[in-house]
Amino acid sequence: MDFHVDNRPARTEQEKRWIEMGLNNLTCSSTLKLEGLPPYDFDLSVHKPAGWPLSTPLEVFENGTLWTLMRAISGELFGLKLKSKGTVETPRISCEIYSSQKLGTSEKREMLETLTWILNLREDITGLYSLARRDPLVKALTKDLYGMRNTKQPDLFSRLILAVTLQMAPITRSNQMMNLLIKEYGDPVSFDGKEILHWPSAEKIANVGVGELEEKCKLGYRAKFLKDIAETLRAGFPSLQELEGMSPQEAKSKLMQLNGIGEYSADIVLPHSGFALDVWSAKIFNTLLLREKAESPRDLIPKLKKIAEERWGKWRGYVFIYVLNDLDNLSRRFNLNLTQT
Repeated sequence: MDFHVDNRPARTEQEKRWIEMGLNNLTCSSTLKLEGLPPYDFDLSVHKPAGWPLSTPLEVFENGTLWTLMRAISGELFGLKLKSKGTVETPRISCEIYSSQKLGTSEKREMLETLTWILNLREDITGLYSLARRDPLVKALTKDLYGMRNTKQPDLFSRLILAVTLQMAPITRSNQMMNLLIKEYGDPVSFDGKEILHWPSAEKIANVGVGELEEKCKLGYRAKFLKDIAETLRAGFPSLQELEGMSPQEAKSKLMQLNGIGEYSADIVLPHSGFALDVWSAKIFNTLLLREKAESPRDLIPKLKKIAEERWGKWRGYVFIYVLNDLDNLSRRFNLNLTQT
């Protein structure tokens, strides 16, 4: 009688949990080659110094290669393996796409356009570098983070989760809520030897009770907001790309029709370049621009937004992102304490 000995290690509790959640195995792969306008620093753009992910907080970045996930407007999940094949001045990116079925020619073409949009490869940011010639802060930022691009997400619901969980909460509390939402209701995907959890879909959250969301994800009053938003998106709502095609005012007004989305939250979600100040970031910009202690940072937000619009115009969104990803360097350069604000 033959005996088969299974030498594979026992499954971890996490692996067992993911199988229960419905692990998606993506085995079909296609490779796309992408090119962009310089300057474009791949590493800084997809794995920002402050730790901001391209798509999901649990994506993997190792030795210049990013494994992440993308949810299409249809709801289908794709695994992405991205790696730079060029330089900052000649940006070329290789992307292996993992899917449940082999992609056809038209699907590859659509994916190429979507990925070019996500990575923001076609945006001409030379105006930002022209601004650096007359603005000392922008000069410092573009020197430290040369070629860093503001990237985008096709999944509107994940942006709305971020916006809702950032409301009236310190960053540690917001991270707790986001991590619990992903752990409890996220979509686990396996591809290219990696297992990654993606944000929950609107469809999944729409089917969860408010009480369960409150209890399992520590959301408090935000549970009702997320449930209502998920139901509205499931019924039909413009995508992020469609919102980008609207004027900033029109898109913002549309977002503010969602339950729990006010002006600050809409600014976070908007695909247009904006200046989404909260209390924490208002303290930073107050120290950086006005060099004074803020008694009430929230009251300074309108003033700081006006300064940003007058000083940086359409590039204020880029300055905002660059500043929050360059706090250590700026603190040393300008002899300020920005990291403890």
